[in-house]
Amino acid sequence: MTEIEITNENFHQYFFDARKTKPQAGQVLAKFSAIAKFVEGQAKRDIIYLLKINKAKEAVQVMSRLHGCKELWCYNVLIEMANDLLHMTETEVEKKPYEMVVEFLFWTQKENVPNDPHWETINVIGFDPETGEYKSKIEI
Repeated sequence: MTEIEITNENFHQYFFDARKTKPQAGQVLAKFSAIAKFVEGQAKRDIIYLLKINKAKEAVQVMSRLHGCKELWCYNVLIEMANDLLHMTETEVEKKPYEMVVEFLFWTQKENVPNDPHWETINVIGFDPETGEYKSKIEI
């Protein structure tokens, strides 16, 4: 079997965003999680704007859905940003990096998942007619 090299350029040929696609035969659910920094840019300006117009719920949704921020970390980051906005300019808040944990789910072939602590696979087993439950198995 030929080993493939997955790069930033071809990543989306092998890993398919689980929010947008359904699994193909033989694919597993791969989860990537890491500590990240929310840094300056349009995405952060959008969040600052939402906080300023009292749309914290929407800011949490954007952080979670678009930026992959884990829910608890959404609240931590947004509370810290809101507190900073009381004492700093918007530009200063935009330039300040905020630490958060991100998580992204992809459908892929099991052999494509790196042997790396940031990655794990979730084998979706499916419906068990005997118990009436859906089951999955997490492998690390």
